[in-house]
Order: sequence, then C-alpha cells, then structure tokens
Amino acid sequence: MLALRVLREDVTVREQLFKSTPIRIGRSEGCDFILIDPSVSRYHATIERDPSGALLLVDSSGTNGLYAGTKRVASETLSGRLRARLGLVEIEIEEVSTAATQPITFEDLQGLDHRRMPLSWVGYIVIALAALVVETMLAPEFWSPWNSQRLVGLVWQTASALVALLFFASIMLGVLKAAGRKVRMTDVLKLFAIFAWLRPLAMGVSFLGYYLLSEGMASLLRSWSAPLLTVAFLAQLATLRRSPPNRTFRGLWAMAILLVLTGVQLTRSYAAHRMGQPEVDHTMQAPLPGLKTGPAVSFEDYGVAVEAAGKRSQDQVK
Repeated sequence: MLALRVLREDVTVREQLFKSTPIRIGRSEGCDFILIDPSVSRYHATIERDPSGALLLVDSSGTNGLYAGTKRVASETLSGRLRARLGLVEIEIEEVSTAATQPITFEDLQGLDHRRMPLSWVGYIVIALAALVVETMLAPEFWSPWNSQRLVGLVWQTASALVALLFFASIMLGVLKAAGRKVRMTDVLKLFAIFAWLRPLAMGVSFLGYYLLSEGMASLLRSWSAPLLTVAFLAQLATLRRSPPNRTFRGLWAMAILLVLTGVQLTRSYAAHRMGQPEVDHTMQAPLPGLKTGPAVSFEDYGVAVEAAGKRSQDQVK
C-alpha cells in the first residue's frame, strides 16, 4: 500500500492511500492522484514497478519536469519515503508498513507542534516579569531608606523589561526560524520564563552561601552563578525544537559559550587590573536567626586593608 501526500511548508495538507500500481499523477480528471495546481501537467508523472518489483516515480514528460531535491530527474526509485516536486507542488510518497504499532516516547511527544493561543504568550510574559520583580526586591539597595522612589523605579524597570523581553524573544525566534526550526514565539517565551526564575533562585542560594560557605566559596558562587545560568539558557535555546539526539549538541554549545564568557571575564579582569580599578572585596548582609554571621572583619582591619590596596594602586600607576 502506498501513501501519497501533498506538502506545504513541510506540513501535510492532503493524503490519499493506494493499494496497487500504476498510479497516474496530474491535473487531468483521468489521473488517480489529481493535483489542480496550474504548474502541474495533465499527465505529469506515474508511480509504477520495474521488472524487479522496485517502485519508481517516472516523469510522464511533464512541462515543468520532475524534481528530486534540486535535481531534475527522468525517474526516481522509491526507497522507504520519497519527496519530489511536480511543477510547484511538493509531494511525498511512502510505502505503508504493515508492521506492529510502534510505542511512542516522551521525546516524540515533546517534538509535536502544539499550537497555542496568544493568551499563552501573556502567561509566560507575566511569569518572566514576576521573576524580575522578585529579583529586584531581593536586592539590598531596593530596601535602602535612601531609595524613596522604589515603587516608581520598579514599575519603570518592569515596563523596560517587557519591551526588552519581546525584542530579544523576536530576535531569537528569527534566528531559530532561519536555522530551519519549527519553533513558535510561545516556545521562546516559555524558555525565557523558566530561566527568569532561576536568577532569583541563584540570588537566594548566594545569599545563604554567605552564611554557610567559606569566604572563598561564597565569592566564587556569587561570581559564577549568573554566567553559568547564561550558559545553560543559551545551550537550551540552541536545542529548541531540534531533532534528537541533543545531549552532545547541547554540551558542545555549553562548552563554546563558557569559553567565550571566560575569555570576556579574563579580559575585563586584566583591563581592570591595568587601570588600577579596585576589586569588590566585601559583602554586607544582615545576620539570620540560627545561622552564623558569615565572614566578618573589624573596621580597623578593613581600613588598613583599604589603605594598603590604595598604596598598591598608586605604585601600579607610577
């Protein structure tokens, strides 16, 4: 049994089954599979079997020819599944298997193209903006008594984030479309919404790490939490709607992005060192009940350390 399909932008818009050959394809009413497009000849092509029993798609001297891929052919052997173009119409021919039904996997379900209403856009945008609000409110400067316009600033920041989110999501959507992915704006916004909540989560982990970890480990956690989240986000974005397997592909992307970010960070550190820019060497947080106060130093010792750092900067300038 053969299945003949008409495709439009890789989507099946028509399908018909045939039990025997030959099968005539064209615009005429006498054809078995009728294509009404004016670029198709009346008797454009025929599916038949050769003496060995193999299936062939044969050009019946159609005006606009028979194409397999980008190459014009007189005939093409059908092996499993064949895509061809008759004039401007793309068709797919497949020999239907009589084997037992195959079980589907979770990855197969994930690969289905689920259409969502624009209301889903609003939901993911609200989730992402809520994460930004939480992240802003977790910052110590938000609660500073000198920050009298915190609510106005929060509204302005949220509005700016909304514009930036739609702008960058549109760019990412265009890039993925250009790469041949069947991706929708909903998929991109969903990914933004998920990773938006990882930023306040990382801030919370860094906050607790100040009390639970050593000074060096806590500083390392604060420095690398944001870059690692960026790596994870971009690596996941690179595999969005990509056919599996994706583990190796995602890993290679993550390594490449991590190398780039590491190079940028080393360049910035070197430039700051050459310019004598002082490094941030302290963190202030309120003590939490039941936890130690974290790394602490007296103001006298801190003043001595700052004075020594200033002298080193002066020596570098000289």
